[in-house]
Amino acid sequence: MKKKRNVKEKLIESAIELFSKRWYDTVSVAEICRNAELSNGVFYNYFKNKQELFEFLLKDLLDVFEKEFYQFYGNTVEEKLKSFFNIVFEAAIKYKPLVTIFREGQYRFPKYEKKLRNIYIDILEKIFDRKINEVDYIYIIGGLRFLGIMSSYGWINLEEKNFYDMIFNGIFEEKVKENLFNLNIRDCEELEKTTKQVLIEAGIELFSKKGFHKVKIFEITNYVNLAVGTFYIYFSSKEEFLREIVKQISRKTRFFISRNIPEHLNRLEKEIVGIYLFLEFFSKNRNYYEIIREAEFVVKDEVKKYYEDFKKGYLENLENIKNDNKEMTAMFLMGISHYTGIEYLFENTIKNKEDFLMKLSEYLSRGILK
Repeated sequence: MKKKRNVKEKLIESAIELFSKRWYDTVSVAEICRNAELSNGVFYNYFKNKQELFEFLLKDLLDVFEKEFYQFYGNTVEEKLKSFFNIVFEAAIKYKPLVTIFREGQYRFPKYEKKLRNIYIDILEKIFDRKINEVDYIYIIGGLRFLGIMSSYGWINLEEKNFYDMIFNGIFEEKVKENLFNLNIRDCEELEKTTKQVLIEAGIELFSKKGFHKVKIFEITNYVNLAVGTFYIYFSSKEEFLREIVKQISRKTRFFISRNIPEHLNRLEKEIVGIYLFLEFFSKNRNYYEIIREAEFVVKDEVKKYYEDFKKGYLENLENIKNDNKEMTAMFLMGISHYTGIEYLFENTIKNKEDFLMKLSEYLSRGILK
């Protein structure tokens, strides 16, 4: 006999369905209740507001992860890690809606990202029987989380054997041979201040301050003293406008990195300099990160293309690597950059990026068990 859901369970299930498909700001208490086929007043018997319910979901996922992640087993470090990795990959698929919600929550309510980070570090310290440093955390967990999420989205075919190989044996055949960070960094070239570009720059500024859904088209045009009709000369909708912004962020990021990497470096050295430049670029453009995160829930196909364009760049330039699965290797490296960006830009756990990156280069060359 099917168990009858109580009122609180209905509210939670409704919230998971809505928050996993749309951005926090676009979901209302009334909509959560309507989707659960309940009256609005019932909501406040269980939660004081939408934020409390959203944070309840974040905490619930952490409670589930804390219970399941510690179920790893094995006699050696390698066996324990493989067991742990399998649990994480399975959880990314099993709890996909909550994981999707957490991707927004880690930015909106950073304390939950800190708690998840602490769970990961505690588990790794139990497995390795030693203190875990920032390089350990990023190299092992960055690729693990990114590949798990992208696999759950169906954006990559995850092959666990290749993941183990990268973790345990490293990626690149080369080593870093010289000081990499004495660079003459050139900024992106300024785009011509056409009316279209003026609107895009206004959108970037306003979206990063208020969020996509809270900004009206007339606010964008008023911000740069243009008529609303001017917007529709270039864009059919606010969603199309956001697509163009995502495209521009992608192009500018990739251009900035590619134009500043010295050609004479070996492939590992280029990877390290590339992450350094990635951090430099987003240090100056922190608002781009928030826009890309929100865009995942508004123009998901464009954000997928954003990641696909980065992956394509990797696939065209990956050489002297140990693993023959270039797609997995590209996504693993993207995961390292992504979570390095989070820790450096938002969590402030990486105090000296040059020192961090030099230590990271050792793992990229030899893996974690050598």
